[in-house]
Amino acid sequence: MTTEKKQGFTRRITSANKTQLVVIVYEMLLVYLEDAKNAFHNDDRKEFVNNLKMARECIGQMRTTLNFQYELSKNLFQLYCFADRELAADMYGYKLDNLDVVTMIFTKLHDAYYTISSQDDSQPLMSNIQTVYAGFTYGKTDVNENVVGYDAKRGYFA
Repeated sequence: MTTEKKQGFTRRITSANKTQLVVIVYEMLLVYLEDAKNAFHNDDRKEFVNNLKMARECIGQMRTTLNFQYELSKNLFQLYCFADRELAADMYGYKLDNLDVVTMIFTKLHDAYYTISSQDDSQPLMSNIQTVYAGFTYGKTDVNENVVGYDAKRGYFA
């Protein structure tokens, strides 16, 4: 994943509510799967394994945050375990046999949660965050961003 994508995800996470956070994690997972596929085609084994590890970390994060009071969570847990096993098999076997299936599963889950997130108007999980303004000044090839209100005590409050 490129630094720009990481910064974009980080920026989105700081202003996301619970449902939007799920969508962002799914998007990160899909980026890692695509990067793994590209690394495999470029015969970069180290990058392939690293991207699949990061994808499995995303799945692990989703699995640990499930609320088992709902029946859907039990189904999602089984789906996450299946996807994790398939990615582990691809990672240790250095193959792409299961990557398309896992990508299809998480694309559908992403689309479902994206639809739900458009209806969720709850407050963002983080407060007291930096404000980022884009477009005040322009560089030769891109838009410059300015950060306002930097404070060491920002983000989550316990």
